[in-house]
Amino acid sequence: MKKKLTTTIIFILFLLITGCQSQWQIEILNQGEPVGSIDTEIFNLYFNAVGIDSETVPMGHFLFHYGFTLIDKISVFNEDELIHSFKWDPFAEYTLVSKSGEIMVGDEKFTPTAIDITPSILASQIDLSIMDLAPTMAQVLNLPGLPDAQGQPVSDSKAKHAVMILVDGLQYKKLQTLIEQGSLPFFQNIDEINQGTTVYPSITTASTAALLTGAPAQVNGVYGYGYRTTEMQTLFDMAAEHNRSVTAVEGYSLAFNLRNAQVILSGDRDGDGHTDDNVLSNSLEVIKTAMPDLLFIHFHDVDDMGHGFGPDSLEYAAAVMRADGYLSQIFSDLPTDTFIAIFADHGMQKDPNSTGGNHGQLTQSSMIIPIMFLEK
Repeated sequence: MKKKLTTTIIFILFLLITGCQSQWQIEILNQGEPVGSIDTEIFNLYFNAVGIDSETVPMGHFLFHYGFTLIDKISVFNEDELIHSFKWDPFAEYTLVSKSGEIMVGDEKFTPTAIDITPSILASQIDLSIMDLAPTMAQVLNLPGLPDAQGQPVSDSKAKHAVMILVDGLQYKKLQTLIEQGSLPFFQNIDEINQGTTVYPSITTASTAALLTGAPAQVNGVYGYGYRTTEMQTLFDMAAEHNRSVTAVEGYSLAFNLRNAQVILSGDRDGDGHTDDNVLSNSLEVIKTAMPDLLFIHFHDVDDMGHGFGPDSLEYAAAVMRADGYLSQIFSDLPTDTFIAIFADHGMQKDPNSTGGNHGQLTQSSMIIPIMFLEK
């Protein structure tokens, strides 16, 4: 009898708890047109994936999930009444969704039925994505298409070798400014430096997963910090399956699992506080002695100087200028019949809370990246 009573009490408590869980939904509009919604189900998906300690999820996850990359403003509605409107970029880091369906914008809280997104005009002008890189390199090397890739190949070139050069944290706007000042002789001789967008969160782990799989987090499973590998097939996996050699030249360590690549860690051998000079020397050695079918080179110093001093600093500009010289040397030493992609994984923005910079947000400074293609 006692056991039956206990079971009954537990069942009643279960009904009370589940009955009290609020079911909510916030409709997502793109300039008045419905594109999806945030509800308890999708909230729990991202809450579990992001792994944060609080009971909130950054709004950026849901906006990027529904295809928004560059945003001008957001309007918050309760039924048909506009209750708040704000420019997105200044509040991107401070706009959260709670498990009860509240939206927190800085210190303000709202319980809306809908939010209407006004994309930035740039969103309609930028066609390239970091997710286009893997499909492009696969096509260049005559490899099969990657499964579930959302990016598209953007070149019909067929080359013997393919090279991917990642300049970590290279902000598109600052790159253009330095080119206009005549400070970057290699970059300024490139016919077209495209604007592209990276993925959210705009950090190296998520971006590397996207550039190797051609897919975003909801497909490749790399939602940001704390994720260092993907179960999805990567460009390197595909190359290895088809007996193509892959070499990756890195700095101190791997931010992401580059499986099926011969990895060369460069470190700071001369103790000058930088790794890029060592990445350069290792890359040139690979090119001269054992040029692979696919070569991946990752320069880190631009990102390091951005974090330390901000994207408008002399230190950041100096790091970009050094990278320009390194790229010139690499291009000069590459063999003929080589296709080269040069790109950033994310941008860089000034940190309002320090003298340095940061990235990771769904903002123009973090999301817009340079992407360029060359042939030799």
